[in-house]
Amino acid sequence: MKFTLRLFLLFFYSYTTAQVVLPKISELPETKIKIEKFIIESQLDSASYYLRQLEEDDYDKEIYTELIEGNQISYKDFYSFVSRLGNRRSLYYDKVSDFINRFLIPPTDTKKINLDYVEIKWTQITKLRDDVSLEKASKEQEKALQYVSKFDPSDKDVQRTLIKMNTHPIVMYLIQKDIKKGKELTLQSLETARQLGDIQLEIGFLYHLSDFLLLERNLDEYIKISEESLLLEEKLPRVSSYYHSTVEHLIDAYIFKGGHNERVVSLIHILNDDFETTMYTSILYAKLITKLEKNSPLKNEILQKFEAKDIPTLVGKLDILGKNLNSNDLFRLYTECSNVLEVYGFYPQAIAYKDKAIELNRKIYSEELSNSLANFKTEQAVAVKEKEIDFEKEKTKLYGVIAGLAGLFLLISLYVIIKMRKQSKELSEKNRIIKKALKEKEFLIKEVHHRVKNNFQVVSSLLELQSKGIEDKKALELANEGKNRVKSMALIHQKLYQNNTGLVDFDEYIRLLVKELSSLNTDGKEVQTNIESKHMFFDVDTAIPLGLIINEIITNSYKYAFSKDRSNTLDISIQKDGDDDYTLTVSDNGPGIDSAVETRKSKSLGLRLISRLVKQLQGTLEQTNSGGAKFTIHFKDIRIRHAVD
Repeated sequence: MKFTLRLFLLFFYSYTTAQVVLPKISELPETKIKIEKFIIESQLDSASYYLRQLEEDDYDKEIYTELIEGNQISYKDFYSFVSRLGNRRSLYYDKVSDFINRFLIPPTDTKKINLDYVEIKWTQITKLRDDVSLEKASKEQEKALQYVSKFDPSDKDVQRTLIKMNTHPIVMYLIQKDIKKGKELTLQSLETARQLGDIQLEIGFLYHLSDFLLLERNLDEYIKISEESLLLEEKLPRVSSYYHSTVEHLIDAYIFKGGHNERVVSLIHILNDDFETTMYTSILYAKLITKLEKNSPLKNEILQKFEAKDIPTLVGKLDILGKNLNSNDLFRLYTECSNVLEVYGFYPQAIAYKDKAIELNRKIYSEELSNSLANFKTEQAVAVKEKEIDFEKEKTKLYGVIAGLAGLFLLISLYVIIKMRKQSKELSEKNRIIKKALKEKEFLIKEVHHRVKNNFQVVSSLLELQSKGIEDKKALELANEGKNRVKSMALIHQKLYQNNTGLVDFDEYIRLLVKELSSLNTDGKEVQTNIESKHMFFDVDTAIPLGLIINEIITNSYKYAFSKDRSNTLDISIQKDGDDDYTLTVSDNGPGIDSAVETRKSKSLGLRLISRLVKQLQGTLEQTNSGGAKFTIHFKDIRIRHAVD
């Protein structure tokens, strides 16, 4: 099971890393960034305003001018322009792709294939497949193949282009996990690349072949192919776009296999010597040292290299080394740092890094959701403003006609009637477009909740995997409690993406949560659960802390209140008090909680977490022992909480 999951994670990183490497974005001035953004969004007046601020001899100014005026530029300049935009996170690639389709005209020369044009389309296909939609990528693949099919198939450039275009179906087979067809096409393309003597293509298809070997769990062949790829890289004047990814995958494979520490260190040095990849070695050092024996000389060498006296100090320096990593890689670093600290027995620090990883993970998807909502609001505002401008233009035109042609009243009246009908049709069409956009944005919001839920499930799986290697009962208990908290938050987002209202049906949520927690406590304790929470719906800002509170209290009851030799009961209710106030009550028939324990000062992480979550809801907490432990939480609707803030 561990081997399968590890291979899956290795495959996942293999697929999502460096499928295509676009030209690196240079440090562009803010003015150029604005000009390019306005050109893509067809705001040409704004682009022209900033264009005047550039120096006359600026090479990009000529390209920007041609694009603003709607003129054609060379395919090489066009590729450079859209590649910079494709690497810019502030732009959705969907917009860049639409711009390419509007402005890029296929070459008219049918005698010689234009490789610059093909490179633009190949990059567009790859970016659409990785960042936007498989369907859109496949449509552009068909267009590109239609262009290539016009040329003599015996031409070497045409042959190179045709096998390069095989990349898209190969990756599609990889996504579908169709190993047989995908591997067969990859091997055919690899053989053709060798016959053509194209080392760049050969390296690319070896990279994709390694993906299928990973699906086959053929680790030895995977390592062999990757080493072969690195030997080919030595024959190139400059390393290919797959080079650093191949090095990192080899490191990952050797660490997993074990017994190749010297080779691992030599490969890490390759990345460490390159300024652009130095930061990524922080993840690899953490992963390597996790696998080393505690008294390994190599472990001591790594400590000396970073001038670290112990493991926590080393982890702190690795954290600093990787501070400029993107969010996803930083998540990997935090996870590996947590693993290192756990292996060497520094459990509090390990849990702290795991918490940082979970918090970062939530932040990543919160930012995605915020950006999506901001773009939606911007588009709505632009649409409304455009309608206002159109309406004002029509009014001005109408008044001018009335003033100038007063003597032709009948003709003017006829004109106004026709114009109003036309305007009504235009408004109806615009309303239809707005409604369609609204549905698309609603779907996007649901999709974000779906991704958040999936990501929480990945974190839960990682915690599950980690807990299997923990022998210390206290650490295992903490890991399992963390896993349950992640699952309770994942369940919230699952309900959000399944619901069109954007609210969580809490009656259904509590029942699923109780079912999940009871299945985890399979020690023979029979518990009768009574739930009263019908017609209770909450937004995500209320649902997550409320769900975590219920999770902590129920978990506490299963641990301390219930026993096998008597009848156990658990009562949960949510009631609405007035217009904006609610009361949550959770009680059991156990021995109760020691009256000397103060919840917010308790040493128990669960009780302190309950106290903080109640404070987040701007509520009050009452804990009594009447026939068992009873928690009563009074809290307010989100609208009142925001008004107080």
